[in-house]
Amino acid sequence: MEQQKGFDNLNPSFRIDAMVAQAYEDGTIRERDRLSVVLAVTLTGVTLLRFVELPTFSWSVREILGSPLGLTITGDWVQVFLMMGLVASGTFSLLQTHPDRASRERPFLFYLITPTLGALWCALILVGVSSWPLWLGSLVGSGILIGLLMHLTYRSLSPRSAGFASARTLLNIAAYLFSFALFSLSLRARGRALVTGPVVLLLSGAWALELLSAGAMKQSAVWLFSGVIALQSAELAWVLGYWPITPWMGAIMLTLALYLSVGVCYQYLLGKLTRQVVIEFSLLTLAVFLLVLFIRP
Repeated sequence: MEQQKGFDNLNPSFRIDAMVAQAYEDGTIRERDRLSVVLAVTLTGVTLLRFVELPTFSWSVREILGSPLGLTITGDWVQVFLMMGLVASGTFSLLQTHPDRASRERPFLFYLITPTLGALWCALILVGVSSWPLWLGSLVGSGILIGLLMHLTYRSLSPRSAGFASARTLLNIAAYLFSFALFSLSLRARGRALVTGPVVLLLSGAWALELLSAGAMKQSAVWLFSGVIALQSAELAWVLGYWPITPWMGAIMLTLALYLSVGVCYQYLLGKLTRQVVIEFSLLTLAVFLLVLFIRP
């Protein structure tokens, strides 16, 4: 009772600051609790599916437009979709605990992109590992990585959050790293023209939505530019499918194209696009491309 009276006697400005600090402290506790539950459920589900053999459904077509095409849904893909769904729903649940969730700058959907596609990459790694020691190590690493992505996403929800700038920067870096990794995996698929094109379209469109919407931009413009970037990346992937280069080199080119397109469009949406900005992005992209040519495996 005495503590309550002392709190009531505080200056109104100090009282508001104390309430805000208490709200963020409570949010941090809820974040930690919710994050631990999400990771436990996700990793437990993935582990259980490791011991369950699910039926396989296959559908194949001999050849379309010169490329073989087939659709096979195995237990591995069930594991991939399950992991993505658990991480997406878990991230959404985690963001609901943020004290500033009502004043967020963009829809919740955009915040789910990086953790979900990070879970996609982790799931593809897990289903590709056969030995138990490597699988267990990959499982632990996946849990750490997904937990980090979810934590950074939570911190990037509001500019008033502690560590907002560093969280946003790390998420941008993660977006380009995961885009390279997923582009590389998609380019290894058979039937490049019919498989790689739609995959790259979806991936690049998702990354463009994530990166362009980070600055509280007009949503209609973000969707428009993201669609253009997605189509451009898919066309580039279609061209690369007929070029005798390694998937690693193709993924580098797709990632550089994504970086250049997103960077220029982002500056345009900010109203800061000038000739100097275009030259800087172009020179940086060209320099990285030339460097890759010299160090390519």
